[in-house]
Amino acid sequence: MSSVFVTDASKRETLAIARSLAKKDIEVTVGEHKRICCSFFSKYVKNRIIYPNPARNPISFMQSIYELVKKEKYDVIFPVNDPTTILFSKYKDKLLKYTKVPVANYETIMKGRDKAQTMKFAMENDIPCPKTYFVDNANIEKIKNEVEFPIVIKPRESSGARGIVYVNSSPEEFVREYKRVRNKYGAPLIQEYIPGEHYNVSALFNRDSELRAAFVLKKIRQYPVSGGPVTFAVSVEEPEVLKYAIKLLKVMDWYGVAEVELIIDERDKKPKLLEVNPRFWSPLELSILSGVDFPYLLYKMAMNGDIEPVTKYETGVKLRFLAGDILWFLSTPDKLKALPEFIKFKDDNMGYAILSLDDPKPMIGFLLDNFLSLMRKEGREHAFVRG
Repeated sequence: MSSVFVTDASKRETLAIARSLAKKDIEVTVGEHKRICCSFFSKYVKNRIIYPNPARNPISFMQSIYELVKKEKYDVIFPVNDPTTILFSKYKDKLLKYTKVPVANYETIMKGRDKAQTMKFAMENDIPCPKTYFVDNANIEKIKNEVEFPIVIKPRESSGARGIVYVNSSPEEFVREYKRVRNKYGAPLIQEYIPGEHYNVSALFNRDSELRAAFVLKKIRQYPVSGGPVTFAVSVEEPEVLKYAIKLLKVMDWYGVAEVELIIDERDKKPKLLEVNPRFWSPLELSILSGVDFPYLLYKMAMNGDIEPVTKYETGVKLRFLAGDILWFLSTPDKLKALPEFIKFKDDNMGYAILSLDDPKPMIGFLLDNFLSLMRKEGREHAFVRG
């Protein structure tokens, strides 16, 4: 029996990966730096590994991974979250002595991880982007009266919309918020605010950067409301959005999976690039439900070298992440208007992230994990503080 090791067992995408692969008779081991998390409770997980925190102790984490893959001889290992994906790409050559690691090289991963690099690369290759200011401490005072409000301040490296700040009109507020974000996250990116609808394009590329799978979802709801991870989404066809996302990843020489987020600007109806997630994405289960099983396709590509392209899928399929959707509802300004749609809990075309009658125990793990997290100041800030 083939075996796969998947990191970041607290992530809902890891659970989706485990369920997908185990249903194809692949033995799945998952790992995490804490003992209670949703995937540890899944009946589709064969083994559970506790390892050092990759974000806080990267050297210890990688040493534990080396020892693990040497001992267990997994056929393939999948990193999931940003820290593990970055580390696996950086030390991929060492890991390849013992297992297959289907991720892009470190330089390519960082082109997607660093939003400034992403935007510069996109502009050089005629990918539409928001108007972007690459600033430093020396010229922030100079451009404060030149930027067009409203403006968005973004950390160059962050996820989950953390650190993103919107400034509507005040140059003084702009400078103040810029300095606050810089002090917490490092030199940020400054972009125009674009009104419109958000789309995520998921893709898989082979070693020659040829497209092997693609999928598009439309964000219906997200938390924070101003922009963040998907809480409710639907599978759609959007050729113009797909075109630019695939072009960007191809010119980046991508290998493996990635997600590109774009917005269709309501002012000119054109897609504009927002960011690249150089890894698996949180609403992964929606693509699987719609007919594009990225985990299994990536596994087959790692094992066989290549696969036949998969670009057709069912549209109109919905995915709801109920915990995130509750946070969305609590923070949305017009709750009475939102209520009728929010309380539609049953739909023949809708699936739920984590929640499953076939595999119910991960929801217990998710609730316990989050309860314990909220007992700590750091956990509360991670859940509720995005600025």
